[in-house]
Amino acid sequence: MSVSASAFKRWAAESTLPSATSPLAQVIGIGRMTLQRQLVSGRVREETVIAAARAGGMSPVTALSAFEEYEGLERGMKPPSPAEVLSQVTLDDASVALLRRRGGRAAALLGDGGSWEDPPQPNGLKAWIDAVDPGGIRLQLAERLGMSPQQLSREITGNGMRPRHLIEAARLAHTSLTSGLAVAGVVTLQEAGWSADARDQVVSRLSEVELIELVQARLATAHRAARRRAYDDAAARRIEENLG
Repeated sequence: MSVSASAFKRWAAESTLPSATSPLAQVIGIGRMTLQRQLVSGRVREETVIAAARAGGMSPVTALSAFEEYEGLERGMKPPSPAEVLSQVTLDDASVALLRRRGGRAAALLGDGGSWEDPPQPNGLKAWIDAVDPGGIRLQLAERLGMSPQQLSREITGNGMRPRHLIEAARLAHTSLTSGLAVAGVVTLQEAGWSADARDQVVSRLSEVELIELVQARLATAHRAARRRAYDDAAARRIEENLG
């Protein structure tokens, strides 16, 4: 769901952003014609609002909440659950955490530094949906959005859910309304209300067994993805061979 172009113009003026299209586009960091097309169409994309908010030194969540389409978004923001935080720990990061935990030569080579891979991550949206699912969330969400379960599954797998769909998923899961936006890369984790050390804190509280299980789960996901790619590559080669 995009926002009203007229509402965007009013918001930009109230936020002391340039009123003319060219200066505004330059401040936002998008092409003038791109912005012009959105304004003429009557709908402005969420990415444009977020870029404008950042350019003006404002919170993207606060900015979106100023529009009727996203009313209540900021009020629905709260800290993520531990399960949500773990859903955004990749195979590489989980493996590094385990090696550091176990000590020895590998830990010494890794050192004490390092940072977490931020969203959007491969399979990150699916991992988040799985983490917040109280049971049957996919079917409920598909019905709420008026789409088939198959179509929704494709959007989840491809990290392609729209912002309003992400918010609806969070609402059904009774979690922070901004977490889905963060895991999809629409806003950053910090902009969504996650603390900068959220993953450090949650992973540090895992037992060694739990950390190993997290690595195993990520390995299983990576293995399935690799097998799918190998199957698709083999199918493509067969088609090429048949075509001569």
